[in-house]
Amino acid sequence: MSDDVTADDATGQGTNGQGTNGQGTHGQGTTRPGTTPDPERGHRPPVRVGGVVWGLIVVLVGAGVLLVAAGYTIDVQLAVIVLLIAAGVGLIVGPVIQGLRRGRTP
Repeated sequence: MSDDVTADDATGQGTNGQGTNGQGTHGQGTTRPGTTPDPERGHRPPVRVGGVVWGLIVVLVGAGVLLVAAGYTIDVQLAVIVLLIAAGVGLIVGPVIQGLRRGRTP
């Protein structure tokens, strides 16, 4: 019976603090603050290259930590140099690829 939601007040919120649709205050039709749907490209904002590069950096650092924990030895200075070079190339090549894709679409 704890899953039942009853409207107790004028706002339509039930006893467990969720809205009557069971989703709280964020329904399906809402967007995140700071993002607006673009009707030409669909409902999602474009992928940001910086976010992808940072995500890859975090994944690679995590893999390095796991390798060190497993007993492998890593030359930290060389690893940082390679990581910075890869991040720089990604930050340069990513927007170029996005620009080429944007140029092809009508």
